[in-house]
Amino acid sequence: MKKTQLFFLAGLCIFSLITMFIYILLWRQLSSKCHIQPQTPITRKFPKKPQMDEELHTLMKLTEWPLSPINTTLEFSTHPNTSTFSILQPRSTYVEGEKIEVFIIAKDHKGHKKSYGGDFFHAKLHSPSLKAGVSGSVTDNHNGSYTASFILQWSGETMVSIKLMYSSEAIAILHEKRETRPDKLFFHGFFVKNGTEEVVECNVDLPGQDVCEYYDVNNEEKWVCQRPQTLPCDAYRDHASGGFRDVFSKEEQEFFIKGLIDQELSTDIKPFNVLPQKDLSKVTKLCTSKLKNPNPSGFYYQDVWNSLVCSNQNFNDSNKVVKCLSGKMVYMFGDSTIRVWFEYLVKFVPTLNQIDLHVPPHGGPLLATDAENNYLVHWRAHQKPLRIGRTSIKELHYIATELDGLGPREGMVVVLNCWAHFATYPLGVYIERLWSIREAVIRLLERSPDTNVIIKSANTGYNFAFVNDWLSYQLDTVMRAMFSKLPVTILDTWQMTSCHREQEDLHPKKVIIKNEVDLMLSFICPK
Repeated sequence: MKKTQLFFLAGLCIFSLITMFIYILLWRQLSSKCHIQPQTPITRKFPKKPQMDEELHTLMKLTEWPLSPINTTLEFSTHPNTSTFSILQPRSTYVEGEKIEVFIIAKDHKGHKKSYGGDFFHAKLHSPSLKAGVSGSVTDNHNGSYTASFILQWSGETMVSIKLMYSSEAIAILHEKRETRPDKLFFHGFFVKNGTEEVVECNVDLPGQDVCEYYDVNNEEKWVCQRPQTLPCDAYRDHASGGFRDVFSKEEQEFFIKGLIDQELSTDIKPFNVLPQKDLSKVTKLCTSKLKNPNPSGFYYQDVWNSLVCSNQNFNDSNKVVKCLSGKMVYMFGDSTIRVWFEYLVKFVPTLNQIDLHVPPHGGPLLATDAENNYLVHWRAHQKPLRIGRTSIKELHYIATELDGLGPREGMVVVLNCWAHFATYPLGVYIERLWSIREAVIRLLERSPDTNVIIKSANTGYNFAFVNDWLSYQLDTVMRAMFSKLPVTILDTWQMTSCHREQEDLHPKKVIIKNEVDLMLSFICPK
């Protein structure tokens, strides 16, 4: 090859390399100017769940409540000291198994009978000496009167208790605040990066604010936090309770003073004696899934819960618990009212040892194993909103996501609940979360049909202006309806917490927790 040709080729190669080098420099410079690293997760419009439309309408109708006239003054609201009740068609003797009815008359502060309904009552029969109790059902007659129905479940001393939980006027306020002021409860988000920390407000939504948005594609849910002043949105590290806003006016607050909520009604009814019924049939069904909860679903006698759903057992010996759980994997997902079941089992069973996972106990995950008897018990808190101490957001998972991660396993038991932390939000927020959980339960049972799924109902005893039993009752009604067609077990802890002799409490006494756990174990080991 001639020298001139070699020089020409060499020059062409050099020119090409120089051109490529200049192109790379220009590309990098252009990229650095035009490509912006996103500070928030990509905004996504989730597809609407068409299956929910009809069901949402049905659920909203199911939870409709007769609301009082707008702007009713306090003196015209229901007062527990002037309202009364009496037994309809009273008799000299009563027999175990019979039904009795009580007539309630709601009156205002001046003693005038109300002309409309909507009050929220708790009704029960009880006997302090026998440590017995059973819930009654209350029917609103929509004219200021109510009818409470009871079935006499034991022989001996019996007393009637009717408590006004919230007046219809207070409920009208609760209803309005639930729909219009979900911001009455807020949370803190901790953003940390390069030694800098910022704490901002977070919630399901923060309308009109500059926010970081966090989407979960699988569950089609959003969580937002105020945008930090200096840190990027991907610096979101921890979650914690924030606080409560006082969204009630001075006039509205008067409807929630101590003497007007959760108060016994006065009556002339004295304790009466119930005669035994020799031929009274007992429940003999095994505690299996698909069983419906009658009303009442059970009663206490000598502090022991007697289920009217099935023939439940008492697990007074830890060895009986071990025998029941041997070879099983019990996965619990939910809030603190189900975490106490985990804690009870760990304390009650000597061979069940909790493993320190070095996480805060209020959020979990918590794990206990019994290697000798080959079983484990696991608990994890559900995803935000969640009122807890500072917890890594990585430790908070959606229940539906956790369920989708479970394969078909022999001896698997899934126990879940989800309600207490949603009571301050519009019903639609709760229904969306529950819909995802239910669909995940359906998928789980399709691939693992032998899995025992148990759903814990709400507890009573949650009585504050911003979150209370009426709000909880609405959520509990939704939950029961949404899972009613599935082959699952719904444990009626609502009645177990409302009719015991101990004062109602969101986190009940150990004697109630024991009965709840025993009922759960009865469904895990029906024989």
